[in-house]
This record gives sequence, structure tokens and C-alpha cells, in this order.
Amino acid sequence: MPDSADEKEEEFIEEEESGTGPATIQKLREKLQKAVEEKQQYLDSWQRAKADFANFKRQEALIHADREARILSETIESFLPALDALELSLKHASSEEMILIEKQFLDALQRLGVEKFGSVGEEFNPHLHEALAEQGKENKIISVERSGYKIGDKIIRPAQVII
Repeated sequence: MPDSADEKEEEFIEEEESGTGPATIQKLREKLQKAVEEKQQYLDSWQRAKADFANFKRQEALIHADREARILSETIESFLPALDALELSLKHASSEEMILIEKQFLDALQRLGVEKFGSVGEEFNPHLHEALAEQGKENKIISVERSGYKIGDKIIRPAQVII
């Protein structure tokens, strides 16, 4: 096995000084070819690792966003019974104070990206509304028994309506 110091000296022997010029050039070309192949392997490995890391970051961001959306949705769902009770009490005995409280509550939900839907006169949509009864012949909502809520395209709770 050749000593590494001897190899280094052999690498730097000039063609004129060595008695075997073409053989030395051939060795250097082989070493150069080997170095180029190793470089390509390292480059390929690095590029694969970089792509894997980018995919990992993207996947983690999606998981994190999904977790945040789920937590927000669950939190909002826990407040909906109180909002339903307020809405029901407004139907039976409306006061200026209660209307103001409902408005504040809905404004706070809106700042979180929550949208209330389901109103009288809207076209019935089975993806957004849950029909409790069908009284008319048209496909229009005639009464909203419980409002629906969504965040973006994600339905937190469908509106319960009479059509």
C-alpha cells in the first residue's frame, strides 16, 4: 500500500522530470476522472438531501396549518351553543343591549376568519344547509333555525333551515 506522502509527491511530478511521462499523465487522468465521479456523487447526494429537506419543511408547514385550523374550529364550536342561545333569545325578546352583544360576538368571530351563513331568502345548498323541513315548493330558505358557520371553505357547522 503506497504511502500518502509518496502519492502526493507522485501527483506533482512534472512530465519532463519523470521518465514515464505518458504513464504519469494517464494516472493523473484516471485520478481526475475518479475525482469528477466522486464530485458528481456528492453533488447528487446533496441535491437529494436538499430536496428531501424542502419536502419535509413543506409537509411540516401543512401539518402545522391543519393543526391550527382544527384547533380554531374546535374552539369556535365550543362557543357556538352560547351564540345559539343568544340568537334564540333575540328571536323572542330583542333588546338593544342583546343586539350589541351579538354584534360584538360576530365581529370577534369575523376577525378570526369565521363567516356566519344561512339567511331567509337564500337559495338552499345541501353542502351548506341542513334541511329540517320542506314547506314550500321553491328551493329557498324560509326560516333559519340555527345559523351555520364556516372558515374559508371549511364548514364548521351547517345551517339548519326550513325550505
